Amino acid sequence: MKYSSRHSTDVDSVRWNNDLLKSTYSTSYQTTEYLTSDLENITPIFIHVTNANDEIVGQVGIRIIDSTVMYASPLFKRYSKIISNIAKRMIWVHGPIIHSKNIEERKNILTEILKEVNRVAEKYDVVYIEGQTSPCDFFVDEDYQKIFSDNGYTKFDSRSFLADLNLTSDELWANVSKKARGDVNRAKRREIQTKVLETTEEINDFVNLNEEWAKAKDLTITNPEKQKEIFWKNHKSGIEKILLAYKESKLIAGLVLGCFNKIVHTNFVISSYDIETNLGGTLLTWYAVEWAKTNNFEIYDFSGGGVAESLLSYKRKWGGKETQYYIFRKIRKHSSYKLYSSVFNLIQKYHFRRSKK
Repeated sequence: MKYSSRHSTDVDSVRWNNDLLKSTYSTSYQTTEYLTSDLENITPIFIHVTNANDEIVGQVGIRIIDSTVMYASPLFKRYSKIISNIAKRMIWVHGPIIHSKNIEERKNILTEILKEVNRVAEKYDVVYIEGQTSPCDFFVDEDYQKIFSDNGYTKFDSRSFLADLNLTSDELWANVSKKARGDVNRAKRREIQTKVLETTEEINDFVNLNEEWAKAKDLTITNPEKQKEIFWKNHKSGIEKILLAYKESKLIAGLVLGCFNKIVHTNFVISSYDIETNLGGTLLTWYAVEWAKTNNFEIYDFSGGGVAESLLSYKRKWGGKETQYYIFRKIRKHSSYKLYSSVFNLIQKYHFRRSKK
């Protein structure tokens, strides 16, 4: 069958999201709300693939990013002009979304999507392209991966951990490691309270905690008021949910969930550095699983990453099934990418040293 592709910077939000729901593995990272909700210097790109009957058979939402803008620091500001010139990149998360389970059709649709991605990359003159498959896409076989390599992408293996929320609460709890269960129970004995965010005052508390977290790493949030607006909008729409943990009326941890298509995933967790052995984030993780099950979601994705064992060991203890997914990267401007990587690593090392002080 013949396929054609197109891209745009704006779409009908309801139709785009409804098309995503035709897939069993699309997540909030591909929704219009996520793709259009960053702070600055972000251009959303929506790619469609249609068949001969003009039916949408594939899609992927991409963000073109000029620089990292949510957090800044004196060192970052010093290099910001350099970075903005060498860091222009195209990123997608949990895609592409292909509305066919037929292996040959999937391969042909993916090929058409990557052709359109290349056209967008040339149009916007990006340094590199990076895409991450969904851990819930169980049709990513070797032939599918080969299409990426044939188009100049390098593959990086990653792992996530998926909990089946069709299990009973007792079964989910039994799958959690003994150490994690002990920490959850210890947090409850310390009378740490958990809840779903409800008010704009709580949004203020959450962003203030995020600023505290950033400050501990010698970072500042560039636009906290805009961040509040985005968090509140996405929380109210249901595409994200913010969970909070309090100790004696003081907010000590917050967790942001992505929620779409019966799949919940951990977006990020922040905790206060003012409290030694803060168990708020640990309690929130279990509370998030309970909340997701109560609200009829089917999969909880604890998220994961590459081969950093410290991160994976924390994720692993919550009992999710270890699941492979992939990151594909295509470098278009090797000298710019090399310089960008060097500057990024320099800044990363600087902040790591500062956070240890």
